[in-house]
Amino acid sequence: MRRPFILALALGLAVGATGCDDEFLTTLPQDEISDAIFWKTERDFTMAVNAAYRNVLDTDQFFIDGASDHLYSKKDWTVNHAYAMGHQDATSGWSAGIWARLYEGISRANEILTRLETTEAELSPDFRTQIQAQARFLRGYFYHELLWLFGGVPLYDKVPTIEEAREATRASREEVINFVLADLSAAAEGLPDRWPAAEYGRATRGTALAYLARAALYEASYNKYTEGNAARANELFRIAADAAQDVMESGVYSLHPNYAELFTYAGEGSPEVIFDYQHVQGVNGWGAFGWFAPHSMGGVVDLAPTRALVDEYRMTDGLTIEESPLYDPSPPVIENGKVVSLGMYANRDPRLYATVIFPGAQFNGAVFNPYPNSPTVDRLDRSNFNNTETGFVMKKYVDPQDEDQRNNSGLNIIKMRYADVLLMYAEARIELGEWSDPSVKAALDQLRDRVGMPEVTLTSQEQAIELVRNERAVELGTEGLRLADIRRWKIAEEVMPGQPAGMDIWENGQIVTVFGTWQRSFSSPRDYLWPIPVGERDLNSNLAQNPGY
Repeated sequence: MRRPFILALALGLAVGATGCDDEFLTTLPQDEISDAIFWKTERDFTMAVNAAYRNVLDTDQFFIDGASDHLYSKKDWTVNHAYAMGHQDATSGWSAGIWARLYEGISRANEILTRLETTEAELSPDFRTQIQAQARFLRGYFYHELLWLFGGVPLYDKVPTIEEAREATRASREEVINFVLADLSAAAEGLPDRWPAAEYGRATRGTALAYLARAALYEASYNKYTEGNAARANELFRIAADAAQDVMESGVYSLHPNYAELFTYAGEGSPEVIFDYQHVQGVNGWGAFGWFAPHSMGGVVDLAPTRALVDEYRMTDGLTIEESPLYDPSPPVIENGKVVSLGMYANRDPRLYATVIFPGAQFNGAVFNPYPNSPTVDRLDRSNFNNTETGFVMKKYVDPQDEDQRNNSGLNIIKMRYADVLLMYAEARIELGEWSDPSVKAALDQLRDRVGMPEVTLTSQEQAIELVRNERAVELGTEGLRLADIRRWKIAEEVMPGQPAGMDIWENGQIVTVFGTWQRSFSSPRDYLWPIPVGERDLNSNLAQNPGY
């Protein structure tokens, strides 16, 4: 059977050790791992699981948010653009690439699990347990991502033969979520609470439990808001709440004291980070500063926050901008490069200042001025594709230390953090009708206390649901979770369509809102799932397509 799992480094080491022996070249296949040289030592299995970690979704998470209401791209060539416009179809390359990446990861995890069952290598019991647990965590993670993006998908608990892959059918959503929950639960049993410092970045027990909570919460919302299956929804909400509570009671994780610092080099290794994608400058650096920073600093603003996100941030009295007497609706006043008044951005939740660079914001030693009359290249100019069209710029992961390495950032990308666990716990308990339990308020107040915002007041289940959704928006803004949220709450068709609103400006004595050029669309129920890639269906006609594609 031909294995798709390839470890180029291992094969390269074998070739180097053997030299130019012609017999070696004719007896070992060059596109797969041979039992003669691999799966023999603990080091081999470690290399194999390291390769599977590479298939975790990386920078895609930002562009996935670019297909939501909170981020926008004026460039019609960015990968997310067609999806925000509702133009994606079965030939779209981005979703096909994500599908392929996730299934390659599943194949790698399955190969490891199969080899663990058959290997004659001398593996210590603890090592075997930890490798198996990491492989099951990764497989559960990959299927979780596939489920919320594509719906039910083929399930494999081993690497399939070509014939098996060509005959596979899509499992139901229920079958997939049960598979995911089983994998993540088993992984939690075998993973340590912490790894030695040299092993930082591997999944821990807390990682598996946090993803168990996320997977269960997502599918619970789907069952409640799309399927109307209250009984199953409540079962899954309970699983989510219990898994999140387990993480909270572990004593391993805590909130980073400085919210803004968490997304910079200074925040790496924080006890808030439960799982992150590891980056090293010069090895697998990425374009954090180059992609997202203001044009005046060398950025190209591939993604820009929208007014929909900015308006989520409440005033420092805890009230919305519609309710608070602190809100000044006028745009900031900038004169000679100095801020005279912050106007509508004054007295806001401090998380706004850590997430969005807005007109009048101070960043990297300069005042950001995107107004049409700005003397800087950041001015509103629809013909310039390297500046923002909404008047806003992302701030998370835009660390000034990367200004001279704009496309070579070594910042790790956070995939799961403790703040999300607190939010998932609160949401699950609220959805179960347990909104008045003191632990729900306590979880939310931890997030508010960190940034100096007033404590929450919960008065009913409906009000609590609205509040926790707002907290998710402002706490997790631009981190790649918004599209999943508006899908699972079934509000995407309400918040997505139309031209995205941006900053307000003064024009002829009137306050005018700037809008993005592109008219975005969201068709329900079609766009609640991405299409099964055409290439997969060409190879396997048994893969039913999602409705509307």
